[in-house]
Amino acid sequence: MEYGAYKIIHVVSIVLFFSIYGMAASRGSVKKIETIVTGILLVLILVGGFGLMARLGIPHGDWPLWIKAKFAIWFIIGATGHLVLKRFPQFAMKYFWISVGLLTLASYMANYKIN
Repeated sequence: MEYGAYKIIHVVSIVLFFSIYGMAASRGSVKKIETIVTGILLVLILVGGFGLMARLGIPHGDWPLWIKAKFAIWFIIGATGHLVLKRFPQFAMKYFWISVGLLTLASYMANYKIN
């Protein structure tokens, strides 16, 4: 696939992920279908990101710092988002905004290729 196709998959999946996650956070609970869909979206975000890396010519295993940081940020968001919704619903909106801040940091690092 082309660079543009991977970029669209990556960005649209991020927007949809945060839309669904924001809805669940504002409600303070998560439905099973939302958990499933956000899991699928996280996989699409990963596929789009790896496709973009391949199109940029970044070799496997020799990642620059900005990619390692983005991977860590997305791991944190993906692993803890629904955990907070399920176990600590009173902190759901606060954690959603923390996640938006992490998303902003990840976007900044990707756009400026911070090493």
